[in-house]
Amino acid sequence: MRVYYEKNDGGVSRGNSLDGIALDDCRLLWIDMEDPPGEEVELAGAFVGAHPVALNTVIREGALPKLQEFGDHLFLTWYFARDRGGDGGPETSTLFAFLGRNFLLTIHREALAGLDDVWNKLEADSELYRHQPALALYAVLDNSVDEYFPIVEDIANSIDSYQDLLMSGQAPRGLETVIAQKHRNMSMRRLVTMHHDVILKLGRRDTPFIPGEISVYMMDVYDLLVRVASEIDTNADLITASMDIHLNVVSNRLNEVMKKLTIVATIFLPLTFLTGLFGMNFKYMPELGWRYGYLMAWIAFFVIAVITYFLARWFIERPPRRKRRPKEEA
Repeated sequence: MRVYYEKNDGGVSRGNSLDGIALDDCRLLWIDMEDPPGEEVELAGAFVGAHPVALNTVIREGALPKLQEFGDHLFLTWYFARDRGGDGGPETSTLFAFLGRNFLLTIHREALAGLDDVWNKLEADSELYRHQPALALYAVLDNSVDEYFPIVEDIANSIDSYQDLLMSGQAPRGLETVIAQKHRNMSMRRLVTMHHDVILKLGRRDTPFIPGEISVYMMDVYDLLVRVASEIDTNADLITASMDIHLNVVSNRLNEVMKKLTIVATIFLPLTFLTGLFGMNFKYMPELGWRYGYLMAWIAFFVIAVITYFLARWFIERPPRRKRRPKEEA
């Protein structure tokens, strides 16, 4: 636990406990708890008057992003995201926040770089957030959304690299890479979508404990979410294009194989006809008694095969004829 405490007379103190702190004698109290046991969560909640339902949500964990209004505070559940790479989606860390008139209680299980950055700035300059806990909460949420952008950009770069490999013919066969990119992108889409309603409620001017001038800042976070969602949609289009390119590459490769098989089949077509003809074993076939018939048959087969090969290759690889435009009537 770490505590930032600003008294009404302007005095600032920092500590690791709530001893000697009076909630009525402060203009800004921020209590931050990282991976606390259930007993400490209940003590801190009781100190700020947190609702039992909200405290039960913190202890149980697994809650989706949401905003709940209680008599003397707001309860917020928010997700931070970290890219863990590989085929899976981003790794999320849940932030629980209790926001009152003059206090902010934040609880999380893992260290959050975006929250630590806001805390350090507040310690360096107590005037930065105008002694408003709602403004400090805005800064935390803003930092969390900023961390979404590198994840989405990494997905876009991965798609571009894979498309370059596809165009150069060096991409691995199969759609595993495209499916993995699709799953990562869909995970980010779900993450952003879950936060839309939460931030819209925070941005309403009638939301308690969010002053009107700060609700504008909350809507700035919403604008960031819209930008992230737009980039996610762009990535979805690129992934669809990658699948189309992959299918076209596979189709072109199949066409090349079929061309080669067609040439081979065409070569053996006349040869099969001749062998079938001379294999009928009629008694009075003129070529059967020829001394050099076997040798001449092999020579004929070779010549026919070469001629058929070049004819078949020319026929298959020739460019298509252009259609002539009908002459315009005078």
